[in-house]
Amino acid sequence: MPKRPGGTRIVLWERPARGWTPTKPILGTTDWTTTVKAHAEVADGSIGSFAAQALGPVAGTSWFRKFSLRRELSAPLETFLLYPNYRGMMFSDQSQVARVAIDVNPPVNTTLAQLHVVLEVTDAGGKVLSTHRLSPPANGSTVATVDMGSLPLGRYRLQGYLEGPRNKRILAQSPYTIAKVSSGTRASMKAYIDSDNIIHMGGRPRFVIGLYDTTGYGLRPQVYTPRLTAIAKAPINLMINYFIANGRADVIYPYTEAMEPFGIFYLATVSAFFPEMRSYPGWARAGNVPSDQVITQYAKGLAGDSRVVGYYTCDECASERQPRTFHQYDLIKQNDPASITFAVENYANEFQFWRDTVDVLGVDPYVLGTRFPESYVGDLTRKVIGAVHGARPVWTVIQFFWQNRLSHFPTEQELHDMSWMAITEGARGVFYWSYGVRGLDWGKRDPVLRQQRYDELVNVTKGISALEPVLIAPDSPVLSANSASGTVITKEKDLKGASRYLISYNHSGDSVTANFTLRRPARAVSVAGENRSIAPDQGGAGFKDIYAPFQAHVYKID
Repeated sequence: MPKRPGGTRIVLWERPARGWTPTKPILGTTDWTTTVKAHAEVADGSIGSFAAQALGPVAGTSWFRKFSLRRELSAPLETFLLYPNYRGMMFSDQSQVARVAIDVNPPVNTTLAQLHVVLEVTDAGGKVLSTHRLSPPANGSTVATVDMGSLPLGRYRLQGYLEGPRNKRILAQSPYTIAKVSSGTRASMKAYIDSDNIIHMGGRPRFVIGLYDTTGYGLRPQVYTPRLTAIAKAPINLMINYFIANGRADVIYPYTEAMEPFGIFYLATVSAFFPEMRSYPGWARAGNVPSDQVITQYAKGLAGDSRVVGYYTCDECASERQPRTFHQYDLIKQNDPASITFAVENYANEFQFWRDTVDVLGVDPYVLGTRFPESYVGDLTRKVIGAVHGARPVWTVIQFFWQNRLSHFPTEQELHDMSWMAITEGARGVFYWSYGVRGLDWGKRDPVLRQQRYDELVNVTKGISALEPVLIAPDSPVLSANSASGTVITKEKDLKGASRYLISYNHSGDSVTANFTLRRPARAVSVAGENRSIAPDQGGAGFKDIYAPFQAHVYKID
């Protein structure tokens, strides 16, 4: 096996769907080592093939044996709590009806007609308070509702069971905890997710405009102020800095103190808080401090910092890390209950395995310099939202770096289009990777070019921030027809008594003309950020516009 940094792995390639699933690289061993990758997927109409790969600088010979492939079967019963959608918290001034997505896959030698699903609500002592029994529909999927309005404030368990012939219970799903709490609880929470999947920070709802950075750390706010001053030219409201991830809360306080005048909040990085990882805090490694103790004291230390609204728990993790991240999530909830956790995943067939593991799920479709078209940003955002049934916030990370020799640094138009693609598909926030190492800081040798690139991001994010009240408002229909439906993707906002908005992008690599028919007439149509207007059709019944390949437009309709 290789004895220098690098390694070997097995990759499942999927053609023509352009998918790939790798095992974890094996390196630096002279003995046989088992490696497993679950959830590899080959879609209908595609062909799968395997390849052994060297990854990074390697030396020596790698041997492979006992290779096997097994079909993965879906669980007979899957349940997913749609509402309450934030840590099971059911506030007294909101709906008191829980909603649960149910998927039934009949076990061998049974049929759907023989199966029933039971949902039970129990109190803290295990006493059954209500039972709801239902038969799955022909496709095995449904949404069940459980009215909890008659129950007093307190903690309850909601658990699903699958019953077979003669009502015999054959499977129990893990229970959800639902906490019925007073609406006044929110006033003391530094952060939470509302029922529309909008984060609340600093006492108000926000559309997230986030930025990754990489810096050293200091113990005085003044160390950070110059860089934050430059960053704050863009309306950034949330930051991640995983170079400041040593598990010591006292290192974070000066950083967040420096952020406060700029209205920026912080997600503390804990994605490497596992002892076998290279970035495990050095003091914890030296003292043989277990990871549970590290995350517990870190979350306790940050719970009182109002600028630390949550934690960045996983960065492009494979699903094999999910159980440990879920355990970490439980520790965070215990020690910093008024916070959120955020993970970014890039294994496109594993999103569903993370939906109960974090409060916000992210995806980073970096397309420039890859085989994927620009519209893949919208595709992956849509796929993540589908994996969480639209019942958890999704934040999309936009490429703000030069990926490889086949790539280029994103232009202002590309940043604009990719951002609005994600928003059109339902993202409740966008992050940009990265202001720091391997991102914008690669342009340090040309400070003029570096500033020019950041100014372009400033322009794009100012355009998004200007429409924040629109973006956090509920969707509502504006169009009655779209001639380019399926190619021009739209999101519609009708602010009653005010303007209407049509957020849209061209999914194709060709120029497209779209004719839009409005549900009610318009007097004027302007295009946000493009300094132009469009004359409505006679009578104001609609308008038309041209889209360049992958171009996004945002229309204000009066």
